Amino acid sequence: MSYRIALGGLIHETNTFVPGHTPLDAFTVYAGIDMVPHLTGSPSALGGSLQQVQAAGDVVVPLIYAAAMPGGTITQSAYETLLAHMLDVLRAALPVDGVLLALHGAMVAENQDDCEGEILAQIRQLVGPDCPIVSTLDMHGNLSQHMVDGADVLVAFNENPHLDTHERGVEAAQLLQRILAGESIVAKALVKPPLLLSALTTWTAQLPLRAAHARAAELRQDKRVANISILGGFAYADVPDSGVSVLVTTWGDAALAQDYAQALGDLLWANRNAAANVGIAVDEVVAQAVAAQAWPVVLADVGDNIGGGSPGDGTILLEALMQARAQDAVVVIADPAAVIEAIHAGVGNAFDGPVGGKCDDWHGHSVMVRGVVEALTDGHYTIEGPDHFAQLYGREVNMGRCAIVHTHGIRILLTERKTPPGNLAQLRSQGLVPEQQKIIVAKSAVAFRGAYGPIAAEIFEVDTPGLCTANLRRFPHVKLRRPIYPLDEM
Repeated sequence: MSYRIALGGLIHETNTFVPGHTPLDAFTVYAGIDMVPHLTGSPSALGGSLQQVQAAGDVVVPLIYAAAMPGGTITQSAYETLLAHMLDVLRAALPVDGVLLALHGAMVAENQDDCEGEILAQIRQLVGPDCPIVSTLDMHGNLSQHMVDGADVLVAFNENPHLDTHERGVEAAQLLQRILAGESIVAKALVKPPLLLSALTTWTAQLPLRAAHARAAELRQDKRVANISILGGFAYADVPDSGVSVLVTTWGDAALAQDYAQALGDLLWANRNAAANVGIAVDEVVAQAVAAQAWPVVLADVGDNIGGGSPGDGTILLEALMQARAQDAVVVIADPAAVIEAIHAGVGNAFDGPVGGKCDDWHGHSVMVRGVVEALTDGHYTIEGPDHFAQLYGREVNMGRCAIVHTHGIRILLTERKTPPGNLAQLRSQGLVPEQQKIIVAKSAVAFRGAYGPIAAEIFEVDTPGLCTANLRRFPHVKLRRPIYPLDEM
């Protein structure tokens, strides 16, 4: 027997501290049948779900897939427009036997702190109580009870960097298929210890998440368990539900779900001291990088973490490397104005002007750069293998027009569009061989490790200021539930 399965997604990680808003035109939208070729073969979660649905011989009912680069609060009109579009397509396609979604979990609009909870509730109202809804979530989602109530199963990524997105999408589709086959009803338990993790401390290879995931792997051997999701949360969304979450879904055993969820929540709390890590001071890191004898050395610009909503034009590390007379270093800066200046100058000619530090006061001031324009490109590239950011752009990436400016041993890759360092193809496409660089600045907290971890001789997490700083006390939280560690003594 084949089923009619609706598939769609709305993806945005919202940093509510970012000045300004994310408008509708920031989203790339694929609607209806156009969604299928975009997702087919992609390493995204919905790509995995689509593959599994097609393999089972079920009928794909495409809704819409919309995603935008992490940034400021979404305008209410953009959120309502995207949601209405998805609901209209679903309404026209009814009846369906099941719904598979890809959501983030930390989407915030001007008048809605829990966008995913409302999306799930609206879809539930349309399809009715007996139509199963399963959705993937980014492990940086801020899980709410409203979200849990709206879906039959929520499947969060297990890895950060997010290299298991496709696998989790397949798992979500398999769980939906088991529900449709009448395997059993599901029971869910949500536990939220009062723990707030910076982006830096959500690396799943380190505590506190490492311990919880290790134990969860053991608990998943219990055949009564349908899914265990551990979410590190997104601390840069100032909403009541921000923070760590554990969701356990079982095949009908509510008591077991609660016991397992509580045990994992207690384990996270027991390792809460790891949340205090803020990285290493800039001057100390740069001195070590310049003196290193093995390369490349990767400097994680934690505060200007593009994957967390920062502008990607921070100059703190660029300026420090220039002052230290670093050689064979690469820094990527999102600066459309500087790109235009480089284009006007032309390849082989002098560049003389301000770079970076133009978006806000969080990430350093503009730095005067005098150098030579080495290259100009269209900024397009195809990712190599898995990519933390596959949810946002599939396989094809557009950085906008790009320029490479060489100044005293440092190459600055200027881009029109901020682009996170999720893939080595970003540098390769510009004629820069990552393995041959001595120092590479990655504007990221953890996501870069999927690409740069295998080639790095050493990695330093740098305590840079910015909209994704690991020092969470720098933010004026208003809506966040309190008390919560490490902001409060507990």
